[in-house]
Amino acid sequence: MNVLFAYDGSASADAAIETATTILDSDEVHGVVLAVWEPLIVQALRAEKFGSPSLPMPFDGGAEDTAMQEHARQIAEHGARVAGEAGFDVRPLWISDDHDIARAIVEGAAELDADLIVMGARGLTGIRALLGSVSRRVVQDAHRPVLVIPASDESETSGATAAAASLSAND
Repeated sequence: MNVLFAYDGSASADAAIETATTILDSDEVHGVVLAVWEPLIVQALRAEKFGSPSLPMPFDGGAEDTAMQEHARQIAEHGARVAGEAGFDVRPLWISDDHDIARAIVEGAAELDADLIVMGARGLTGIRALLGSVSRRVVQDAHRPVLVIPASDESETSGATAAAASLSAND
C-alpha cells in the first residue's frame, strides 16, 4: 500500500503515525512522509488577501525561503524516522506550496498515486486554523481515502510546545 503521511512535526502528526500502526500492516506500507513549506511571497500574499497588514519583505527573500525549505527537510526527515521506527518503509519528501498547504498535500498524493493519506487533525498551521482546517480541506478535496487521527488534548499541548521550541532552536 502506497501511503502519504502528511507531517508537520506536531503531536497530532506523531499520533497519526502511531495510530496508523494499529490499523495498517506495516509490512505492506511504503510511501513518503511529506512536509510542506510556504515561500515567503505566498505568506505575504495570503496576509494581504485576508486583510492583515502586509508582511515586510526582506531584500533577500530567497535566504528566508532557503531557511524554510531546510526546516521542512528536517521535519520530513524526522517524520520519516518516526514512521520508520514504527515499521513503515517510507522516505522523506518536502515541497513548497504555490497556494495552500491542503492543496499541496492533495496534489502530492495524486502525483505519488497514494492509496491513502494519513494525517493528524490538528497541526502547526497558525492563522490557518481560523480560516479552515487543513485536514478538513484534504478530506474534501482528495479523491482518495484519508485517515485523519486526532491527538489527545495532553499530547497536543506538549507537542505544540515542543514544536515551538524546535522552531525557535532552528532560527
